[in-house]
Amino acid sequence: MSKTILNIFDAAWFFVERADAPAHFGPLIILSPPVGAPPTYVGDLVAAWRESKTFASPFNQVVRCRPIAYWDTMPDTDIDLDYHLRHVALPAPGGERELGVLVSHLHSIPLDRRRPLWECHVIEGLENGRFAVYLKFHHGQLDGVGAARLIGRVFTNDADARGLLPPWSAGLRGNVPAPAPLRSIATEAAASTVSAWGKFGAAGKFCRAVGSGVVAARALMDMAAAVRTDRTGDLTRPFQAARTPFNHRICNQRRVATQHYDLARFKRAAKAADVTVNDVFLTAFGGALQRYLRELDAVPDGPVVGQIPVNVRELNTASMGNALAFIFARLRTEIADPLVRLQAVHRSTKAAKSFHRALPPAAVMPFTMLLSGPQMALLMANLGGFGRPAANLVISNVPGPVDQLYFNGAQVQEIYGPSVLFHGQALNVTMSSYAGKAVISFTACSKSLPHVQRLAVYTGAALEEIEQALELEPLP
Repeated sequence: MSKTILNIFDAAWFFVERADAPAHFGPLIILSPPVGAPPTYVGDLVAAWRESKTFASPFNQVVRCRPIAYWDTMPDTDIDLDYHLRHVALPAPGGERELGVLVSHLHSIPLDRRRPLWECHVIEGLENGRFAVYLKFHHGQLDGVGAARLIGRVFTNDADARGLLPPWSAGLRGNVPAPAPLRSIATEAAASTVSAWGKFGAAGKFCRAVGSGVVAARALMDMAAAVRTDRTGDLTRPFQAARTPFNHRICNQRRVATQHYDLARFKRAAKAADVTVNDVFLTAFGGALQRYLRELDAVPDGPVVGQIPVNVRELNTASMGNALAFIFARLRTEIADPLVRLQAVHRSTKAAKSFHRALPPAAVMPFTMLLSGPQMALLMANLGGFGRPAANLVISNVPGPVDQLYFNGAQVQEIYGPSVLFHGQALNVTMSSYAGKAVISFTACSKSLPHVQRLAVYTGAALEEIEQALELEPLP
């Protein structure tokens, strides 16, 4: 076996994981069989997949955490495909509720660290002959953008293509087109100064690492000072959020709800209000959360803060590990007017992004580690959920494939992203874009949020309120 040591950020995912707070996530992919497919299409697909017993990264990696965390590459012959590949069927009528119940159960079960950290569940029995593929990955080996790019290489936009490899045989190979990471002219200019040390060999690398750490530490102090002097409440740092019903200890059972919309609705609203698509998404969810907390008679006496992952992976690359930074933004649930709330959310995200855009690339990860360090330390000590949360929830927007995808003729209809929960953060909301759709996944602790589907419904209602306030006509 070949060994690869994990960086500190990837390794942290394994040390914060608990039996009741597993650190896996998974794309849930809904497909429809090709026209004229036989009734045995799904069974035939699974049978063909069972014959493919070659494994590419990350599907052949097993983690070892003692004395330090590292990856072992496991030989193909040692990987039990029958364990990793599961074929199940839904009870009739095979609607969204039945699928949600099954995926909620599957998402509650931790991955087995003695094996490569993935599972593939092929689920048939959905209405109209559709089926689903639910993949589970550990967040220590892959982030959401990495998973999106894996999907982009496993599937194709050619409806007539056949003989495609299953995910574990395709793996993360080669490069694919992808959205650009968060960068700016200021970032690149600062990067040229820091990277100049790279000309001087090992000593240069050491100096560059130290320099990046100093830059990150100074940026963190600047942020703390700016938060103290900010009178608008736009800029937010960790541990400013008020406690809500989903900021306590969590149980080991999950609830997964899904919703999808026309992506053009978010784009139209963003253009009309001169904000970003993500600002519209955050504002719509904030409206849903506002209504949900009122119903529970649990309106907090302070700000509701979202922890927002930001992709910093290099353009056109896909690899194991995480390439994430985090920003913290207020969802402004205390503001009733949707347009006033939208502009307030926009100011908060803009203020948060300004610090990242001013950092050289080499300082982004040190800054992220310093910013998230206290939260990670609490989770490692199993103290999450006992005090003020670093943020109320994780809420992310992952860019997905732009074109319609297929697998051996089966059409991909939606791609959802059930995600990770921690003690102290019992709710995770992920929006992904796919082929003109905005697909949203709500992952919650069943004890803390027993009716998470309401949040899915209320998000749609809040989006309509934004459109009406902007006087936008319904799309045909």
